[in-house]
Amino acid sequence: MKSMKRLILRSMSMLWIIAISNFFMIPEITADKIVNKTVAIINEIPIFETEVNDIFSSIVEQYKQALPVINQNKQKESELKDIILEQKIEEIILKQEARKRKIEVSKKEIQSNILEIKKRFANELEFNAELKKENLKISDLEKKVGDQIIIMKLLRQSIGPKIKIPSETDARLLYEKAIEKIENSKGSKGMSKNYIKEYDLLVENLSDAIKKMSEEQVRLKQIFINCPKDTSSEKIKEVFVKIGDIKRELQKQTFDSLVRKYSEDKISSSKNGDLGVISKSDLIPSISDIIFSMEVGSYTKNPIKTDLGYHFIKIEEKRAKRNISFDDIKDDIIDTLSQFNERQAYINYIEDLKVKANVRISKTW
Repeated sequence: MKSMKRLILRSMSMLWIIAISNFFMIPEITADKIVNKTVAIINEIPIFETEVNDIFSSIVEQYKQALPVINQNKQKESELKDIILEQKIEEIILKQEARKRKIEVSKKEIQSNILEIKKRFANELEFNAELKKENLKISDLEKKVGDQIIIMKLLRQSIGPKIKIPSETDARLLYEKAIEKIENSKGSKGMSKNYIKEYDLLVENLSDAIKKMSEEQVRLKQIFINCPKDTSSEKIKEVFVKIGDIKRELQKQTFDSLVRKYSEDKISSSKNGDLGVISKSDLIPSISDIIFSMEVGSYTKNPIKTDLGYHFIKIEEKRAKRNISFDDIKDDIIDTLSQFNERQAYINYIEDLKVKANVRISKTW
């Protein structure tokens, strides 16, 4: 039930502070950045606007690739920048606390972690190309990895023993509250104020996930041709030529072969165009009406137009409406609660550190 996990695990993990960025987002403080606007100062250490914007640009690009239908607007951009700034503040505070405790990291530990990073790439050349693309030296990466290892050691020492291991009873209670919310729209009761907000969000996310899993669902593949609203007229001509080629070749060749040949969505094309299982409510009505009226194995003879481009869609599987029992998702709920408990322990710990720190925020997005 990995789709359920994706729906309900909204930054609940203790590792959220590190997971939101990747190892190659390491803004370098140069003379140019010193003249940029300071958006926060933490114990006399500044965070510059360009640092936030650099990470923001990289994350937005990742989201665009991973979720082509993302609905972006200024409010969401500001919210994401707020999260990035908060992450930077917490990272500085945690590194300072780790230094106070004299937590160290060995070269062997750093190199071991860098070897794990390299495994994400096909070969050494590809890894070095990424470093060059991000204008980074290997020493920059080693420093970032070392800092992250130190932070993880600090968190293990400080909050590891405090993390509650969820029981099946805890999982069943969460499931029952989610079902109650679906049926009666009632909130959580009988919990402390500093816990209830996050727990209510967890209940809401789980209830939304159960509702989506209960709906009609479909597994899709796509051939995506990029053509956003600002595409030039010359480029649009090229797009229509490509669409014509795909329509002709679909009469003779398999959908999967044309995914590999034509699709411009890097994430789905690496999986033969697979978009995974999608619930009916995830799609706008005009598109869901088309897709859910098609037979398994069939594909759209003409591509569906969205704000991002053109999508040839193939129906791989259809799933009817169904009831989701506790046993169906018990293990996933326990796993989710484990990460939720980690997140709560982390929140309590970082808030205590923030109280002791001198944090001044002057951001304006």
